[in-house]
Amino acid sequence: MLAELYTANRPAEEIARQQRMWNYRQRFVGQLFAHGVPVLTGTDTGTPWTVPGFALHDELELLVGSGATPRQALYAATVEPARFLGLSDDLGSVAPRKLADLVVLDADPLLDIRNTRRIHTVVTRGRVISPAARARMLTDVEAAVQAPPAGRALAAGGCCGGHRPER
Repeated sequence: MLAELYTANRPAEEIARQQRMWNYRQRFVGQLFAHGVPVLTGTDTGTPWTVPGFALHDELELLVGSGATPRQALYAATVEPARFLGLSDDLGSVAPRKLADLVVLDADPLLDIRNTRRIHTVVTRGRVISPAARARMLTDVEAAVQAPPAGRALAAGGCCGGHRPER
């Protein structure tokens, strides 16, 4: 469906140009990893069809598809951001006296990066979220997304585009 939305109003030349750009970017990212350049994950909130958290799994798969090893992709989501932010002493890896949220998986992501989606339990802020509790939370989120908006929505561009919504 996303491909149909994207390609519906674009000429074939534009679609081909975008595909060439995508292929170039994949090769470029692969070369960054091959040459030891630190890479950080960062799915952009606000990008259409990008849901924070869920999109990170897609991003990890894309990094591996670009040539990163699963370990390099996981570092790009954990160790490298902490290092970049100067917070390596407190975050980014599991060690005594470090702050850590944990995702307990049912399969090894080093064998297949798609295993990051096989979440069993989450530990965040010292709280354990069991599989049943997580399933309930996801059901609630899905219901909220499908419900009509409760209040007025911002007009397009209202947040950051210079247009101020009517009061």
